[in-house]
Amino acid sequence: MAFVNQYPHFLFLVQPSEESTQNEDGDFQESTPGMTFLSMCREETDGRGTEIQVGGNMHKITSLIQLPKTCPKVELGAKVVVANDAEGADVRITGVCLRFDPSQLHSRLWL
Repeated sequence: MAFVNQYPHFLFLVQPSEESTQNEDGDFQESTPGMTFLSMCREETDGRGTEIQVGGNMHKITSLIQLPKTCPKVELGAKVVVANDAEGADVRITGVCLRFDPSQLHSRLWL
């Protein structure tokens, strides 16, 4: 019998990059944004063209992310990455949080 993993993907929060710094030669070095692991998840592509209202504007949903109840809240507008691996190298989708719903049995995040 095959084992099915309820949350096979990894959700990361993208931290904004810091300001660029200047090295001893006077050249500016760009800083790269960091990623913080938030939770295991299951990404489901929304091919139906579902739209939700956010702040008075309609947005088309690209993915619904299913999360365990223990996932920390993701703020509206936060940039997130869903990956197939724990290092975040094999990216499935990158997007902005349009809605986060901590339901009774699980949480959901719309990108």
